[in-house]
Amino acid sequence: MKQILFFICCAVLMTACKKDENNDTPTVAQRTVMVYMSGDNNLSGIVSEDIREMQQGITGIPQNNNLVVFIDRAISNEKPFIARVTKEAKLDTLYKYPYDFYASDPELFGEVLQQITTLCPAKEYGLVLWGHATGWVVESDTIAQRRAYGVDNGQWMNITQMARALEGLKDQSVLPKLSFIFADCCNMMCVENGYELRNVTDYLIGAPSEIPGYGAPYQLVVPYLFKNGSDLYKGIIDTYYDYYADYSHLTSSEKARWDYMEGGYSVPLSVIDTKFIGDLADWTHDMLERATDGYPKYPESPDLTSVAFYWYYDVPMMYDMRAVMERLLPETEFKAWNAIYNKAVPYYRMSMKWMTMWDKYGGGYLDRSFDTFDANLKYGCVSMFIPKQDSYYSYGNTAYNKTSINFGWNRVMDWKRFGWE
Repeated sequence: MKQILFFICCAVLMTACKKDENNDTPTVAQRTVMVYMSGDNNLSGIVSEDIREMQQGITGIPQNNNLVVFIDRAISNEKPFIARVTKEAKLDTLYKYPYDFYASDPELFGEVLQQITTLCPAKEYGLVLWGHATGWVVESDTIAQRRAYGVDNGQWMNITQMARALEGLKDQSVLPKLSFIFADCCNMMCVENGYELRNVTDYLIGAPSEIPGYGAPYQLVVPYLFKNGSDLYKGIIDTYYDYYADYSHLTSSEKARWDYMEGGYSVPLSVIDTKFIGDLADWTHDMLERATDGYPKYPESPDLTSVAFYWYYDVPMMYDMRAVMERLLPETEFKAWNAIYNKAVPYYRMSMKWMTMWDKYGGGYLDRSFDTFDANLKYGCVSMFIPKQDSYYSYGNTAYNKTSINFGWNRVMDWKRFGWE
């Protein structure tokens, strides 16, 4: 069992990002992008490769900006550390932690980000979440809620806990509202996450589906992490999507690694503009009442046959939100709702095929059958929880109908009005 005696201010900081000539005060940058690499798991071996990609990409960022990584990986003699990414072969190590600890602990997650703001202060900050994730899916046991982001030796951080940690830093004026969170991990683009993080970031960018283990092509993506507005999120999404979609441009080693991509695969990607997520929640709540023939009452669920879902974990889940609402609503109501959706989700790139560990029957590596998805529906690359009467939704450690209520979005939806407890 890992333990930590965590000191934020108990030692002299080893190196500042950039010091003024006449004193040791770090220069205040325009933007510091913090990459939280939770790699003490089966992604550990990819950390170094992604760092090399970042070192290539750093040449494209403006002066007076910082790209800083927190690294925790499964190397027995290495403790977590914070470093600045430079063009040089070696990272510019800024701080080494004296003890190992769970990178998935939300309190320590907050302390790491606070340490980065001390080492590399800036006017604005962006956050890249690097690692494993499972969207809104959590599992209850007698010890703690688990699953969501950043598994570290079996321990996960829930998105509700992450949001509270970031809100705490904002309330203490340690960290302003983030310019963006780019989630380079699976299943993060669910509307529940967007609503939960609405007070701590301007944009949430990522994939509603699983993603390839090697994730974003950072040598191409890094410059866009220092853009603003649509240049930021369109640049990240287009670069990421096109990299995997254009199979012909992959290197021979990449083609061997991702041979399945030749079949028209890419990564569905989207952005949530959190300014409008509250409006989307209110409109969705009201529009559910206007479903054709009424929204079904417990124990019935809407007929979602052929609607694309982004994860299969013994049962389909994480259905595409936009397609669900199109299926449920009369045309006029859907058109009105969709206008709000387009404000909250101003950009996305949909792929009808993506890397997955599960087929529709479960367990088939990279073998999901996508031909059952209705290509005529209006997909929007953000998923939404829909309660169901199913063992995984109702019983045991999963009990999704109960654990999902921890998300503010589902409290706004008020599923109890349809008989779901």
